[in-house]
Amino acid sequence: MGLVPLLIGISLVSFGMMFIAPGGPTSVFLASAHPMSPVEVAQIRHNLGLDKPWYVQYFLWLGNMLHGNFGYSFTDGRPVLTKILEKVPVTALIIGLSFVCTILIAIPTAIYSAVHKDSLFDYIATAIAFIGYGAPTFWLGIELIQLFSVKWHLLPDSGLTSIDATGLDLGDRIRHLILPVATLTFVSLASWIRFQRSSMLEVLGEDYIRTAAAKGLSRNTVIFKHAFRNALLPLITLLGLYLPALLTGAYFVEIVFTIPGMGYLGLTAIFERDYPTVMGTTVISAILVVIGNLLADIGYAAADPRIRYD
Repeated sequence: MGLVPLLIGISLVSFGMMFIAPGGPTSVFLASAHPMSPVEVAQIRHNLGLDKPWYVQYFLWLGNMLHGNFGYSFTDGRPVLTKILEKVPVTALIIGLSFVCTILIAIPTAIYSAVHKDSLFDYIATAIAFIGYGAPTFWLGIELIQLFSVKWHLLPDSGLTSIDATGLDLGDRIRHLILPVATLTFVSLASWIRFQRSSMLEVLGEDYIRTAAAKGLSRNTVIFKHAFRNALLPLITLLGLYLPALLTGAYFVEIVFTIPGMGYLGLTAIFERDYPTVMGTTVISAILVVIGNLLADIGYAAADPRIRYD
């Protein structure tokens, strides 16, 4: 029941910040090469409903949004929800690929690092994790573009497809996704490796792990059947905190690599003062984050039968 007030609160804060920001949708008409007269601008503001007090505009928008109507874009007049739904698959693709790559790399790395504590591999994995933890997403993306696209000419630097591509060229699409996914994956690895390694080290020091080993169980059985499952619980908790960062990172990646996803749509809408689109992308992003946290709670309960939500 607390999800609805939370989303309304997020929308209210976002709407208020947008309203007090300098400029507005009609500022482009005043600053153009052929500026409109104040009367014409006032008429446009009236047609868009921008001449009403901000709280009236907010409640009108909220009422329409609760009925599934996110309004119409100020720039092209298209339904905002339609524009967003066109971009969601792109953002979901980048997040999904990055998430899979992060899991496939981070968990085995963390387990091996914990089992072989203080080894050379452990030191290298820890160093990489700290580098990734301190590297901003946009900076890392720019550096990868500079290295692999500008200097070595190995991979494309922007977009999802080449200009001369015809139809769905899977190879071309993969080449365009390598750098964005690698950027988001590398930044994500830091938290996952650190948390999973610490969790594994804690579990490996428990009495029941030593008892299982003393009973003659194989090393793999002790590590993967007994230790890993219990070490997975903190990672599921981390997932709920990780999703907002992953979504934000995907937005930065889309902007750096000029990928037409939700993040790029939202940034473009901000520059164009397209308020309905800005609010639409903000609310949809908040809904996705809330759903992600809910799934993390469900996963935590599934992994640990002792957890129950009344």
